[in-house]
Amino acid sequence: MTAFPDRLGITSASPQESPRPGDDAGKALTVGAEHLNRNGTLHGGVMATILDTAMGDAVREHLEEGQETATVSMTVTYLGPAKEGDDLRASAEVRKAGKRLVLVEADLMRPVDDAPIAHAVGTFTVLGG
Repeated sequence: MTAFPDRLGITSASPQESPRPGDDAGKALTVGAEHLNRNGTLHGGVMATILDTAMGDAVREHLEEGQETATVSMTVTYLGPAKEGDDLRASAEVRKAGKRLVLVEADLMRPVDDAPIAHAVGTFTVLGG
C-alpha cells in the first residue's frame, strides 16, 4: 500500500536543505499541475499535508520502541504562493515533549529565493509504549 504523502510526491529530505531548518525532520516536493488549486497556485491542503508529514516524522525521531504518534491539532499559516515547477522544502522541529503530548513547529520554504510558503504548529499524541 502506498502512503498518502507518497501519492502526492512528497519525499524525505534533510532538514538542513530548508532555508529555515528544523533539526528533526525534512520533506521535499516539486509542485506539479496535480497540486494546483483553481487559481493556479499550490493547494493549501497539499501545504498542510507536507507540514503534517514533516512534523509527524519529527515526533517519531524521539519515540521509544513500540510507540507511534497521531496529530491532535494543527494550525497552518499560509505565507505565500507556490507555483508549478517550484521545488519546496519543509523542515520540522519538536519544541516541547511531554509523556503523551508533543508540540512541533514546521516551515515550508522555497529555497531558491528563501521565500516562506507556510508555517505550522502542531500537537501530536504519543500512542503505545
